Amino acid sequence: MTGMFTKSLVMFRNGIAIAAMLLLSAVALAAQGEKPGPAVNQNAAVAAEFDQHVANYMKVHQKALTGLTVPKNTESPDKIAEFQRQLAANIRSLRSDAKQGDIFTQEITALFRDLVAMAMRSSDGPRIRASFEHAEPIHGIRLDVNQAYPDGLPLQSMPPSLLLNLPRLPKELEYRFVGRELILRDIPANLIVDVIPDLTEPQKK
Repeated sequence: MTGMFTKSLVMFRNGIAIAAMLLLSAVALAAQGEKPGPAVNQNAAVAAEFDQHVANYMKVHQKALTGLTVPKNTESPDKIAEFQRQLAANIRSLRSDAKQGDIFTQEITALFRDLVAMAMRSSDGPRIRASFEHAEPIHGIRLDVNQAYPDGLPLQSMPPSLLLNLPRLPKELEYRFVGRELILRDIPANLIVDVIPDLTEPQKK
């Protein structure tokens, strides 16, 4: 029952996030004197596709937990780190053929670029641009799918308005910006699930 309730809650939260995203799109179009139409519907379909990809990944995550005992926060760092390594290894085994773009497909990446562009046009736009421009350069570190998120990698500070503009995620996942790259990270496994190499690069037509 608890699992069903949690799944329903996640779906409800994602539904709210999609509705909010569509409202933002409609407001932006209205400000330009245009009526929301097929583009908004297409965005809803792409957002639903992203939600489904995330749900499919979470099935893998849950399966990877089989046989593992989730440690408590009060337990030793070594025990927590060992659980993290085992969970990550299980996930890699279950999605050994995972590659960049499995979750952030071309259409989903285009939607994320639009959402970031929308945030940059907001009142927080200058702060968001400054965050990207002043991000610490990352040298000698390659961020690949199924790779552990590197220890000690500086956490880039981003205005909350940018993250709030992106689709909501289950509590086990998070967005992280590294320079101009957007990382989808599995928190308990400290694993990179997918990457958008340059989120702020204009989409090529």
